[in-house]
Amino acid sequence: MPPPDLDKKEETKPAGLPLRIHQIQDGLTTHRLGKKIHYFTELDSTNSHARRLAEQRAQEGEVVIAESQTHGRGRLGRRWVSPPYVNLYLSVILRPTLPPIDAPQITLMAAVALADALAAFIPVLPAIKWPNDILAGGKKLAGVLTESACHGERIDFVILGIGVNINYPVESMPDAIQKRATSMISFTGTNVSRESVVRRLIQDLDRCYGELEEMGFQTVAPRWEARFELRGKKVRVEMTDRIIIGTARGIDRDGALLVENGRGEVQRVVAGDVVPVGD
Repeated sequence: MPPPDLDKKEETKPAGLPLRIHQIQDGLTTHRLGKKIHYFTELDSTNSHARRLAEQRAQEGEVVIAESQTHGRGRLGRRWVSPPYVNLYLSVILRPTLPPIDAPQITLMAAVALADALAAFIPVLPAIKWPNDILAGGKKLAGVLTESACHGERIDFVILGIGVNINYPVESMPDAIQKRATSMISFTGTNVSRESVVRRLIQDLDRCYGELEEMGFQTVAPRWEARFELRGKKVRVEMTDRIIIGTARGIDRDGALLVENGRGEVQRVVAGDVVPVGD
């Protein structure tokens, strides 16, 4: 395999050791993803850099990893806290054959792959919080952020961004997120090999993405539903223009959340924050 692209920017005092990219690539047996890894000490955002590469015709499957991000972002424009050398900040360039209307399926597929990968390292079963958060013990452990570029009826590329709290102790997190975030080390009690997590994640993404492309969303949807812990529970969905309260019934083929109100009417939610009611 070709050596990773290295870009050593100004050093930040590490809280852990830098990723050993060769250890990740040496163990990969993927079809499309991870053949080329761009590795950085610091970036503004792995998604932003991956987009720049995609616009320069980078190949599908190229991966961008940064040890820290100065402008890491999550869903709905929120900031993703990105301390160096303890977590994972990764983006993958995809060029799917799906029509643009099915692009949200990429997020759901990635959530399944991410949950599968993390389950191999912690003693609790990761759950999915619609549409893109991975929870462990009821707290956020990881997240997915996808951004697409389309031309007419064709997807040019999708940037799949993933952030995982690995060896980031909860007590070291900002006060604002300590009550709702967690990390893998909180469940293992000892540092987790970040190289092993990255390698397993790329493997699972490669497998799930291939299944989505070759066999369709019907192969992914049941596995997403199986990890959706709010199914059948009362939820409050906060959107930009309104609030819906009802029972979460699952997802449709487009990835929209289905919420049944008190009158038995099922509403589709495309974007919003989902909060359990009564917990």
